[in-house]
Amino acid sequence: MNIIQKIKELNLPNDQYVVIGSGTMSALGIREANDIDMSVTEELFSKLKQSGEWEESEKYGRPFLKKDIFDLNKSLGWEKYSITLEEANKSALFIEGIPFMNLNELIKFKTALGREKDFKDIELIKKYQKDNFKS
Repeated sequence: MNIIQKIKELNLPNDQYVVIGSGTMSALGIREANDIDMSVTEELFSKLKQSGEWEESEKYGRPFLKKDIFDLNKSLGWEKYSITLEEANKSALFIEGIPFMNLNELIKFKTALGREKDFKDIELIKKYQKDNFKS
């Protein structure tokens, strides 16, 4: 899957979202993503919801929008992790104009989620960092 192309096809304003989770990992070649999780502004969430092209659902007790392989939410804050979309976007790793959550934030995010798959991803991210950012 060409994740960059799929995201570009959505034609979203890049200051109103950030790609999180396995989407970042896929873009960097760390591992493939099964879906693309993104956090979007309240404004963009409402606009997409009203378009009728996105299906609203609930995950983790929060509203989500789903379309094709995309899952969008409007909050990055969790019980053990706090960052605003604006902060995540400002510190994002931009690849071909697409904002992806940077790897250090992604480690914090996945640590807070604390699922078995998140810990496996953290190990993959740390290995990637070690192999690609030698000092």
